[in-house]
Amino acid sequence: MRELWSRFSTPAKVGAFGALVGYTIGMVAVFVVSPVAGVVITILSALLIAFCLWFFFGKEVRRYRIQRTGVPARATILEVRSTGIKVNVFYPQIELLLEVQPENGEPYRVKTRCLIDQVDIPVYQPGNVIDVTVDPKNPKRVAVA
Repeated sequence: MRELWSRFSTPAKVGAFGALVGYTIGMVAVFVVSPVAGVVITILSALLIAFCLWFFFGKEVRRYRIQRTGVPARATILEVRSTGIKVNVFYPQIELLLEVQPENGEPYRVKTRCLIDQVDIPVYQPGNVIDVTVDPKNPKRVAVA
């Protein structure tokens, strides 16, 4: 999570801090007016915030964990497909069908999605070999290096 936080710009960090301060002030005001409603609203809003964080950042956190604790391997790109999603106009998300060749073991196929820079599109073509990191707990989960 720390790596993900470090990718945020300073204005985004200030905005997140401001949101936290505003949320805290709002919860204090609700507790002052009605303690029972304050407890209910706090629990429901905390669950909503946790769900939103998991929904929007869960895949990134898992990818960072795999890259940090995973086993490096080589993979041959078998198929490339656009998902139709772009981040900041310049980073398309693609789905790759890979044949992963671990150092110890038989090759196997796996599908994964990743964001790429538009200038790197020629690298992600069928037949090319790329570096990946394999989750030691679940070899079907890979992160493109």
